[in-house]
Order: sequence, then structure tokens, then C-alpha cells
Amino acid sequence: MVNLGLEIFGIGLLIFWIIIFALRHKLSDRGFSVYPLLLMWRKSTRTKWFPQLANSKIFKNFEKLSVVLGIISMIAGIALIYYVIEGLLFHPSTTSARLEPIIPGITIGLNEVPYLLLAIGISVTLHELAHAVSATSNKIDVKSGGFILIGIFPGAFVEPEDDSFNSSSTSVKLKIIAAGIAVNIILAAIFFPLASYLPQYLSQGILVEKVIPNSSAYNASILPGDIILYINGIATHTFSQLQYALNSSTHYIIKIMTANHSIVYVNATSQSHFLGVYVTYYFQPFWLPFLEFFTWMFIVNFSLALFNAAPLVITDGGKIFTELLRKVSPKSGDRISFTIQSIILLSLIYAIILSVTLPQ
Repeated sequence: MVNLGLEIFGIGLLIFWIIIFALRHKLSDRGFSVYPLLLMWRKSTRTKWFPQLANSKIFKNFEKLSVVLGIISMIAGIALIYYVIEGLLFHPSTTSARLEPIIPGITIGLNEVPYLLLAIGISVTLHELAHAVSATSNKIDVKSGGFILIGIFPGAFVEPEDDSFNSSSTSVKLKIIAAGIAVNIILAAIFFPLASYLPQYLSQGILVEKVIPNSSAYNASILPGDIILYINGIATHTFSQLQYALNSSTHYIIKIMTANHSIVYVNATSQSHFLGVYVTYYFQPFWLPFLEFFTWMFIVNFSLALFNAAPLVITDGGKIFTELLRKVSPKSGDRISFTIQSIILLSLIYAIILSVTLPQ
């Protein structure tokens, strides 16, 4: 049975795009370009962006670092694609690496969509802003900028003045292109510890998500939604505390807060120190939006850092790859670049197909 929320979401999205397409002529008068599931707004913008920052020594050093980071991310993105393919083809029962597309209501819950869209909006805007500032840093005017909506996913873009950019040196082009990638790497590095380590400091217990039938927890009448607070007097706010408490004995007196916030004690026994539950952290509701946002900021920026840096024809990594090959082979660099990038793009599509079709 299809989830009702997913049906409503899908119908609402369809109605939205029907209205947008019906109004495409009026929208075009206001600077919008409308295509099926694609809405773009472009406008001439200031030619210089934050010149004081752009000409600072710190930003000049950042640009040099961004080229190195961009090339490293390109290599990492390519390696990840083929690592996933190798694992799914030759070790399908043991590999956990997959490349699954984000599909609201299917691969992620609809309740996560607002955090995803906010993370994409912020990340892409900062990414494009870095391109604009780097263009200013290298004496290239920005001619236009705008916003784009693809399906439900927002984006942004800036466009440097074509003649100035195309006639600039390879090093200048690489700096401008790689600046956005570097911003995503930095954001991913900032939000990784917030998403990974902050939850254990905010956790107030271990939330039971699922109970394995005929396990110790099942026999002790522990239910999904219960929160494990203490085991034999040992606080269980983190996974390591839970494991320590279970390893300390084979007989357990477990203090639980039920779904209706009642406190109960249950007895359980396990000679193997295995309780038989799937668990996650329990937080006060106040913290959940922040933790969701931190998690999606990491996921979005890590994904952008790798896959936008990979040479996939239309990506920043593709532009970097082409510029490098033009330097090595001025006559055939473009042709070689397109051929290699097409192979890598097809490999990515193959990795995604394997990820969604092979059983986990």
C-alpha cells in the first residue's frame, strides 16, 4: 500500500509544476525560464563580489588550497564510484557501500525533506558565492547569477564574463572552479563532528526501534518506543555505555521509560550479552531539528564535495579535468576529456543501478 503522505506529496508536487508550466509565459516576462520540472531565474548582477575579501591574503591562500582539494576530491569521487561497483559485484553479501539516490518518501522520510532542502539551499548558495568571490579575486567580472529549481531541489549559479574567463590562464580557471568544491569540503568537515559526536552528548537514553523475536528483550516484554535508561544501575545514554552494561553481567535489571513516559523495571537474561534490539539515541524533542539539519548539512556537502568534483561531464570536476587535459594535450584534450568523463558517468549510473537492485 502506498503511503498516504507520499501520495499527498506527489499530488501536491504535480499540481505545483502544472501551475508553473501554465504560467510559463507570464513568468518569462519576469526573467524566469520554465521547462518540465525545471524553473530558472537569471539576472544581471554586480560584477565584483566582496572585493575586500577577494583580494585578501587569506582568500588568495584559500584559492591555492582549493585547487589541491579539488583534485583530491576528484580522485576520491572516481575511486568511490568504482569501489561501490567492485563491492557490489564481487562482495555483495558483505559490502555496505551503496550509491542510492535521494527520493523523498522512498529512500528518505518526508519529514526529512525540509532539512534536506534547507541544507541544499545553503550549501549550493555558499558554493556559488565562492565561485563569484574567486572570479573577483582573479580580475574576472561576474555577468549574471540566479536560482534554479529542479523538481523539489533548489540551486543557485553564477556566470563569469565568458571572454575574460576563457582567455584567462589555466591556474586562474582552476582556482575559480575549485573554490566552490573547497567550500563544500570545509562545510562537510565542520558538520561531520556535529552530526557524528554531538548526539551522544545530548542523548538521555537508548531508544528501542525494533525488538528481535524470541530474544532476551522480547522475552522481557521490551517494546519498540521504550527508552533504556539504566542497566544494573549503569547509565545507558550512549552505545558504548549500553555495551559496557551488557558485558558486565548476564542478568539485567533494566530501568525503562515507556512510550507514555511511565518508569518500569524489567528483568532480562542473556548468556551471550546480547539483548536483541535495534536502537538509536533518545533526545529531548528540542534538539531533533538541529541534529537533523547538522546531519543533512554533512551529507549534502560531502556528496557535493565528491560527486561535483568527479569528472561527470557537467560538474565542476569535469571542468577541472578538461582544463588539465587541455594543458597536457591542447589539440585533443577536449575529446579525450569527454570520452573519459562519459565512461565515468556511465559507471556512476551503473553503480546506482546496482545499489538499488541488488538486495541488501
